[in-house]
Amino acid sequence: MKNVLKLKANITAVMVFTFITFFSCNVEEEIQPENEAGLDTEEIALIPKTLATIQLTNDVEVVFKTEKDGVVFEATGNANNFNGLGALENESILNRFLILTKENVPVPQDLIDIEENQELKNKALKRGAIKQHTTKLDAELALSYTKAPANSNHCSGTPGYYNTDAFGQFYRTYKNYLAGGAGTTIYSSWKNNGNKCKNVRLWLSNCSTSKTLKARTYYKNVFGNYKHLNTINISPNTSRFWSKTYLSRRYRKTSVAATGQAGHRFGGYLLFSNY
Repeated sequence: MKNVLKLKANITAVMVFTFITFFSCNVEEEIQPENEAGLDTEEIALIPKTLATIQLTNDVEVVFKTEKDGVVFEATGNANNFNGLGALENESILNRFLILTKENVPVPQDLIDIEENQELKNKALKRGAIKQHTTKLDAELALSYTKAPANSNHCSGTPGYYNTDAFGQFYRTYKNYLAGGAGTTIYSSWKNNGNKCKNVRLWLSNCSTSKTLKARTYYKNVFGNYKHLNTINISPNTSRFWSKTYLSRRYRKTSVAATGQAGHRFGGYLLFSNY
């Protein structure tokens, strides 16, 4: 009888353990965020490095660089003569490199890896791949080719902003607006499928001649909290175009603030795309 009771006790213990284990796994699965599948690829971290630096006309410098969670493109110049990148702003980071450089210039491998358009990847591979360019490259075309609008529109006129939701992207455009004021933080979730944003783009002019403008980017983690990723500092009387293509799609937000005294104004846009 004792053996029978001992056997029953063992069977009961196994059943309880199995039930607890099964229930625990189910609970963990139930609390997983809907976009967790998109987080897995971001565990594959890239190696941070400068991929290439290109000198454009009007003392505008372009930098391609890798960060652990994606690839960054930025162009910086004086607010009085850097009028933007025009049509280049809507190109992928890889295609910007292909357009801006000569056909015999090898392409940094990270730019190829981050690209989703196979035709562009094939075009880049024909040039050959390289880890990074350690010396500054000359631009293939003049900046005037881009035919961008004048920056003076960013810092003059009636202050305000407006939203645009079209062609798979959501963005807010600012004009002569107060940094850190109402409306200077925006979210990718203001568009359907907001958790699938993979590209953030900023085109900002600092209207101040003495104070630094700060643009910040964030992503939402698995606990539902927004975590700071980047701070893009824009010096006084400077314009900067900055974009980043991430390894994964997530909910994201951006904000624009200022340092120093009140009354600091800026213009330009904050954009989410590649939903």
